Order: sequence, then structure tokens, then C-alpha cells
Amino acid sequence: MNKIKKMILSIVLILSSTIVYAADYNATLGNMPVYAESKDKGVLVDLVKEIQKESGNSINIKVLPFASSLYMVQKNRSDFHIPLIKNDIVDENKLPFTYSSETIFHVNFVIYSLKNKKIDINNLSQYKIETDRAHVAYFPFKTSASNSISGSLSKINDGKIDAFIFADFATDPYLKESKFKNLSRELYKVFDVKMVLPKSAKAKQIDTMLSTSISNLKQSGKYQEIMGKIDLAYSNWQP
Repeated sequence: MNKIKKMILSIVLILSSTIVYAADYNATLGNMPVYAESKDKGVLVDLVKEIQKESGNSINIKVLPFASSLYMVQKNRSDFHIPLIKNDIVDENKLPFTYSSETIFHVNFVIYSLKNKKIDINNLSQYKIETDRAHVAYFPFKTSASNSISGSLSKINDGKIDAFIFADFATDPYLKESKFKNLSRELYKVFDVKMVLPKSAKAKQIDTMLSTSISNLKQSGKYQEIMGKIDLAYSNWQP
């Protein structure tokens, strides 16, 4: 009987060693309209769900306030956070996280200023410029934190500041609905948007899983079907 038990145990061990179990991942997404409104609604939610299908892994999705989502990755409580605009002027080695290899979409940062006051885009340090509070450190010149998009546009109109720089998808709706027809738009820079990974031994594995899945989704056309809704080229329309 003991020989039979040992034989069965040996067979079980051999079989179990050949089975590849799908890994479980935790993903936190910053709560934003259109991008991630709940664990079941949002363009980036749809992306993560497709990554889950493509990779064969189980991915637990949580939609949290943006700062909380990013904090979870920094504390190794989440395997990846989406999204974050890559800051090109900050040394990645000094950050409490790491960026994914894959760029998941792009964001157009636009300079909003007065039509009759030409802004020299090659010498922006000479101007009084505001930007979104979370992106003050993204520029190689001094900027001040904006309290609101509409407030900054109003300041330009009143001559209190020279310009406002921020994402077109967030700012344009305010400009279109406003009475400020004397403002102009000009592309400042197209930023890469990344996924954020923890600085841990597991980071390479996570990055490989995400990169492989996204590569496959791009080849199938599914990626463009999802991300084409937000990954838009700059349009040089004017008020």
C-alpha cells in the first residue's frame, strides 16, 4: 500500500511540475472621466481587460483616486498603475517607481495664449506661464500651478499671465465653451504616456507580460480599436 501511495505521489509531483499556472496581477487605474470611471467603465479599463484575455492571466482591477493609485505601486501593493505622462527631464533612477517599456498612448500639450501677443516657443522662460498643478515639474522653465483650467484661461484673457500649457483633451472643451475668442493654440510637445511599475524584482516579469500582450493586441488591430478613442493626433484648430 505504501508503494502505491508513493507511486501516486510521484506521479502527482511530476504532473504538477509540468503545469504552468497563470499569474495573478493587481492593477490600479487613476479615476478620470473617459479613461477609468469604474472597474467596468473606461478606455483604459477596456485595455486592461484585453491584456488579461491576451495574457491568460487574472488581473484584479481597482479604480482609485489618481494619487492613491500611484501610491499603491510605490508601496508594492499594485503591480502596475495606469496612466502616467513620462517626465523626460527627471532622472528615472531617482523616481520611486519605474516606467513600462511600452508607451500606451500620447498626450498633446498645447500653449494657450493671446492671439495678439506672439509667444516665442523657443524662449518660454521669459513668460509668466501656468500649468496643471501635477505637471509643474515637466518643464525646463519656471511654471506656476494652476487652480483651474478655466481660471487660467481667464487670466490669459485679462493679461494676468502670458500663457497656459496643458493637455488639449482637457483644456479644449473649456475653450470651446468659453467666450474667449481672442486666445490662440500652439502645440508645445507630444508626451508619451506610460504604465507605472514598482521598483521590485517582479517588475521585469510584469513589464514583459504587458509588452507581449500589447504587441499581440496591436498586431490583431484590437489595440487601435480601443486606444484610438484617446490616442489622437494634434489638431491645429483655433477659436
